[in-house]
Amino acid sequence: MSTSTILYKFKASLNFESLPLPGTSARLFDIKRAIVKAKKLDKSSGSGLEFDLAIENATTNEAYDDEDMILPRGTRIVVRRVASERGMGILSRLARMEVMGGGSGNGNGAA
Repeated sequence: MSTSTILYKFKASLNFESLPLPGTSARLFDIKRAIVKAKKLDKSSGSGLEFDLAIENATTNEAYDDEDMILPRGTRIVVRRVASERGMGILSRLARMEVMGGGSGNGNGAA
């Protein structure tokens, strides 16, 4: 199976990091999940499950809001950690996905 690499950095960082993902493209939600795991954000937040990751294109500054959006390999993105409503943060949504069997849905209840 081929892999894609998304290049990402947090807004305050100077350098981009590689995020290898299976396939030639990846859903935005899967990219967020991979960043959470790579940066161990699921371990460091304590009881604060209420944050999300805001993602934008590093070249065009276009905000990526649709978590079902497909990003092609080689995309360069800038990540910001942002506050989220109670129960709607990325860790809460990931936890709900695991309870529901770990499917590929984005965990936000949208069909």
